[in-house]
Amino acid sequence: MKLPQNSTFFIRSSFIFTLLLSLLLNSQSALSASPPNNGEEVSIKKMLDSKDKSQQELEKSDYSEDYNVPKDDFERGQPRSAIGGYLRALRSGDLTLATNYLDYRNLSDKTLSVGKEELARQLGVVLNRTLWVDLNSISSRKEGRKNDNLPSYRELVGQVDYQGNNIDVLLQRVPRAQDKVKIWKISNATVEKIPRLFKRYSYSPLGELLAKKLPAVDLFGVMLWQWLYFILMLVLYYFIAKILTWVVAFAIKRVYKKVSNEVLRFIKEPFALLIAVIFARNFHDEANVTIALRAVTEGSTLLIIAWCWVTFRFIDLMKVLLAEKFIAQDKPLAVYLLRPAGTVIKIMIFSIAALNWLENLGFNASTLLAGLGIGGLAIALAAQKTVENIIGAITLYTSAPIRIGNFCRFGNSLGVVEEIGLRATRIRTIDRSVIYVANAKFIDMNIENYSEREKMAFKPKIFLAPDTPKENIDALLVAIRGMLSSTDSLAASPLRSHFKAYTIYGLELDVFAYVNTTDFDVFLDEINQLNLNILALLNEHDCKVQVISERVVE
Repeated sequence: MKLPQNSTFFIRSSFIFTLLLSLLLNSQSALSASPPNNGEEVSIKKMLDSKDKSQQELEKSDYSEDYNVPKDDFERGQPRSAIGGYLRALRSGDLTLATNYLDYRNLSDKTLSVGKEELARQLGVVLNRTLWVDLNSISSRKEGRKNDNLPSYRELVGQVDYQGNNIDVLLQRVPRAQDKVKIWKISNATVEKIPRLFKRYSYSPLGELLAKKLPAVDLFGVMLWQWLYFILMLVLYYFIAKILTWVVAFAIKRVYKKVSNEVLRFIKEPFALLIAVIFARNFHDEANVTIALRAVTEGSTLLIIAWCWVTFRFIDLMKVLLAEKFIAQDKPLAVYLLRPAGTVIKIMIFSIAALNWLENLGFNASTLLAGLGIGGLAIALAAQKTVENIIGAITLYTSAPIRIGNFCRFGNSLGVVEEIGLRATRIRTIDRSVIYVANAKFIDMNIENYSEREKMAFKPKIFLAPDTPKENIDALLVAIRGMLSSTDSLAASPLRSHFKAYTIYGLELDVFAYVNTTDFDVFLDEINQLNLNILALLNEHDCKVQVISERVVE
């Protein structure tokens, strides 16, 4: 597939536009509003840990003699089990059970007219939206926590912001109706304020309808109706994003006729999902966002998935673009590196995204990263030679001093390159044996690539006898030069024919020319004829070739 030059502009423009849009919108994200629970951040990990720990604590026998906690059918003998029982009743959707944990004494008629079960439900909505109740911070003693600047019969659960003021959510120790035994309930002072708080923190009308109609089932503290609500919002925003990106792609296609379909698909698919997720994170009804939902969304799971998809598709487009560039530069071997290189980059991006996701969920990714770093160091030391060979392969692919099928000299050996692998280069020698040379070693060798020759040199070694007359040598050189000039298979320049030097082997002639071929068989046929022609000229001009004796002349 071939991408036009305009495609590069659109790929980069789309990528930069997405990045700027994401940064702009997320800098004012509604989901990153002031953290709940008096500035204390709540994460998925903290919620799970707190839930497990609280469950373990509640399963223990809190009615031991050490605490002297009174027995109660609803476990209201201590503050922790009282608020825990209320929260469990809300999660199960049993509002009748939840009413046993509220103190309805001395309430105004207006408040009582709301209804006991509705008051219990409304308080649950307020707590879900404003306060993360950590049961481990609530006292497990029957007397409650002392030295907390509260009356001895009250226990602080948390504080809710209301019109700039902090409203205390309190438990109060009250006499049980049957036998006057002191138990803990949510204070009537707090119950009296529930209608006002609910008016401020109630769900939207659609949220209220879904919350009342759908089962009270939750996942990670997020109710079923909330999952359905925000999934529907995401689908709606994705539909809007698809329309927007389709319009943009259509406009680009109209302006730039030659734009690649791959670029248009990039805009209409991963780019559309990213825009939809950004819209969903920033344009939503804040009234339906609870603390648990905020903790889930802080993980940015969908945003990270969308960004990974956009980045992976962008890498694929760049692979196509670079492949076209390498082919244009006559470096076809470099194209083979694009796939593993793209895979490595994708793995790195995925690893970074996964670590960022874990950090967002509240897990300590730095510890995991440190462990991976130590393990990676050990692997790197063990695979040092392998890494060197891979880097050598990358060098051979990109710089391309040799190609598959080239005939070359490396060191003291000659052969044809058959394969350039990630670890070693395979070469078939003239003797038909195979040599494997590690890439790290191969790139440091002096490589003479015969296949890169555009023509082949003809330079015979001719030594004449010392007693050859000058006139004969002059006539021979002129005749050789004329013969070379008349040969069509030779390059026009250079055509040398000279008396070069006096040597211990005889009178050395310098004959030099280029044969216009890169085919070795053709070259042999040509020089065969040239040598015969020179031999005839030697005989014609009575020039005797000096025969070098086998003795070594010092």
